[in-house]
Amino acid sequence: MVLSVRYKANLLEMRSFKRFETELAHLGFSHFHPLASLRPWVQRYFHLRVATDLPQNIEQTFYPDGGTSLHFYFPTPTLTQTLSGEEPQVLFHCGQSRHSHAFLPGIELMTVRFHPGGAFHLLGIELQDILSAASVTAIDATQLQLTGLDQLLSQLAETNQPAQRIALLEHWLLQLNQRQFTAALSRHKCARINLVQASLPKLIQTQASLEDFYSQLPLSRRQFERRFKQETGLSPAQLLQLNRVKVARNLLSQSPNLSLVQVAFDCGFYDQAHLHQHFVRVTQQTPGQYKKRKMSQISNPTSR
Repeated sequence: MVLSVRYKANLLEMRSFKRFETELAHLGFSHFHPLASLRPWVQRYFHLRVATDLPQNIEQTFYPDGGTSLHFYFPTPTLTQTLSGEEPQVLFHCGQSRHSHAFLPGIELMTVRFHPGGAFHLLGIELQDILSAASVTAIDATQLQLTGLDQLLSQLAETNQPAQRIALLEHWLLQLNQRQFTAALSRHKCARINLVQASLPKLIQTQASLEDFYSQLPLSRRQFERRFKQETGLSPAQLLQLNRVKVARNLLSQSPNLSLVQVAFDCGFYDQAHLHQHFVRVTQQTPGQYKKRKMSQISNPTSR
């Protein structure tokens, strides 16, 4: 049962990216797979290049799923200036709440989407400290003193080709990965680094039982939860519920004719009331409202 549900979640995820390519075509949306050695930490790279002739800003809504993002905003060329060599602005987004973003005509954006815990392992960022100290969830990444970031920004400014920029970005992430791994070896902390990461596949399965999960850990529940929150900024229970809502959103987007009772069952909720409770908390709308909007988009593709 668990394997079939996980397969369904993975299939829904792949279909959602295909859907984004269609729904966000007006934003010049594309996505790239990371190298195999980075896939434990990086989910996808995204690239947007919004047309300059759009009549107004385009606003999109984003929902939390436990991951974090590094956003590179490239200068927008003007009619008289190409801005060649001007470095992009880079922001780290670590929030876990619904938010909207307005995309300006002509803007270009490249994003690294990290799996939960991915920013901790690759960038050395302890999310618990950031979330408790900062009043905002998007911060200037240059303040994080990330090794090699200044050089990367200079290199990114020298090309306007998305594939070349992705290659430069991956080279930087690979260097960080090697640095983090070497530092862990010197501190004899490989087991610590692997523990949270090894637990993630179990926690993103919608039918997972937390009691069974905790009973199989090599350390106490309290110790694990402290370590897990340090790396992901969330508790295991919070990540599990975020993933269940994510799968519910994908189901309602791709199969809006499903009953809410069936969606609740497929996503691991006890009943429809629990689906409603957690869905509203994450998306700020009811499953019924979300379903109605998706059905409207199917009958009227020009609506968003």
